[in-house]
Amino acid sequence: GRDFYEAHPVFRRTIDAIDDRWRAYSPTSLREGCFEAPQAALDECELAQPVILAIQCALVELFKTWGVYPDCVLGHSSGE
Repeated sequence: GRDFYEAHPVFRRTIDAIDDRWRAYSPTSLREGCFEAPQAALDECELAQPVILAIQCALVELFKTWGVYPDCVLGHSSGE
């Protein structure tokens, strides 16, 4: 995710937009969670699940720039 964040503006904008919305409800930054949190913090569901969702959303937006449009997106629990 870190490499995509640095290299692809659409991926970065999506992560940043999700983090902005998230911060309205939480003091924890998902952007920092994605790229700076220690593994122990990412082992906890309260950070891991929203971070996974943010990365998945950013990937979907990135795929669209490559012409990849899914017919359907679904998941279970946190989408893994």
